[in-house]
Amino acid sequence: MRASTMETLENHVAADRWAALRDQCARREVTPSAAMLTAFSVVLARWAGHRRMLLNSLQLNRLPLHPDIHRVIGAFATTMLIPLEPARGRTFAELAAETQRTFTEHAAHNLVSGVEVSRELARRRATTRPVAPVVFQSTLGMDAAIGAQAESAGPLGDLNFDDFHQQLRTPQVALEARFYELRDELVLVFSLVKELFDTEQVDAAFADLLALVETLADEAGWDQVVDLPAAAAAEPAPRLTLDRLPEPDTDHGDGPPVDELEQRICTVWEEVLGVPVLDRGAGFFSLGGDSLLVVRTLARIAKETGGAPSVREFLSAPPRWRAWRRRSGHAWRTRGHDGDRRPRRRGNGGPGGRGPAGRREPW
Repeated sequence: MRASTMETLENHVAADRWAALRDQCARREVTPSAAMLTAFSVVLARWAGHRRMLLNSLQLNRLPLHPDIHRVIGAFATTMLIPLEPARGRTFAELAAETQRTFTEHAAHNLVSGVEVSRELARRRATTRPVAPVVFQSTLGMDAAIGAQAESAGPLGDLNFDDFHQQLRTPQVALEARFYELRDELVLVFSLVKELFDTEQVDAAFADLLALVETLADEAGWDQVVDLPAAAAAEPAPRLTLDRLPEPDTDHGDGPPVDELEQRICTVWEEVLGVPVLDRGAGFFSLGGDSLLVVRTLARIAKETGGAPSVREFLSAPPRWRAWRRRSGHAWRTRGHDGDRRPRRRGNGGPGGRGPAGRREPW
């Protein structure tokens, strides 16, 4: 996986068609954002071959915590997870109304962020992978809410939307669909991690989304029964899929710590996480850990033992310490009377963990 900006696909719906689409939304009593979310879920269902999905979204969330909070400038936003399962045999209007009800219901629970829900889902699933890597983002209606589209950035100068370019780079996101208005037109954007998808499938899905959105400018597009796959949930498949990547090959031995080193490491976990660690097979994240605590834990382990795995090794197989030592070929033993512990490499014949040529071996 290369560290780079995400691949971007973009297209526009003409101003007259976008105006007609907004009129249709008003007649059906659904917001344009709800209509776009419905269209995106339909395209995803056709693409995936099943209808059950969990989408991620970033929503404004300025809580009334202070009388002057409205005068504060900041990123008052939070993530929200949206479970969707568009039903078969329904018209697009019916699906959009149901999607809007679902969205409104989950938006009402804005005191619990999507990050908190994601962590809990990851803990229950004992995984470190993103649980909702597909994102829906819409700012449709924002211009109407503030009165007009901004044309000036104050002391920074005028905003020239004729020279507009966008790139996205964000962690834990595989695909993001964005919908916004620009110069009275509707803009549709896909941003994706290119290595995760087949290019032809992405192009087909984006074309399907654009075609579906175009039909919503006409009344007939809302009254047609939407073609959706029969399967509700994804069927087990041997091939790689976005939500079911193979787990790394790890040592699955459970039980109490098997030696003094593992006991010391479990003690570090207990102090960092604030919970008892009695099982060497327990997962760091299932015990309440997060990425920030990983860094803190590794620093403590290095201080306690004289060495520690890399973050990559830690995330690939926590907490089977013996599996790490077998894979890296390290043995550990106590040196001196001050409790200092340093890694030694089996068979290296040299002091202080150095190889035959005096090179210090990695942890």
